[in-house]
Amino acid sequence: MMDPMTSGQAKEWFVMLCTFGLFGFAAYASAAALRRGMKNDMQKRMLDKFSTAQDFAAFMQSPAGQKYMESFTDAVTSPMQPIFNSIKIGFVLMFAGVGFLVGSAGMDSVSFRVGWVSFLVGIGFLCAAAVSYFLARKMGRREKE
Repeated sequence: MMDPMTSGQAKEWFVMLCTFGLFGFAAYASAAALRRGMKNDMQKRMLDKFSTAQDFAAFMQSPAGQKYMESFTDAVTSPMQPIFNSIKIGFVLMFAGVGFLVGSAGMDSVSFRVGWVSFLVGIGFLCAAAVSYFLARKMGRREKE
């Protein structure tokens, strides 16, 4: 049987770890959004540099222009990155929810309710990722036929 003092400390450490993980994920998501915004601004400014359609057409015929266009097609046609993002978000929310559930004082506490909501939303993200993965595989097979 586990000592109640040790059990309480384990719960505190688990809740603290989940909380830091949640804040870490929030920082990562914010940095990714900022990076994406900066990339979009840079692309917009670059496209504004072309004064005529002929300049743009000449750029698109160059190897640098083709590489530039490939960066767009990879982002649009590859479903795996959003699926992986859903998996990451799902696991973080699920474990944060478990942390709140373990650290809750009882069924009437706010952290208990937040824990269940977070846990179930995390499960929802994982289910959405699984459905997206299977649909992407099925659609990929149809495109090959």
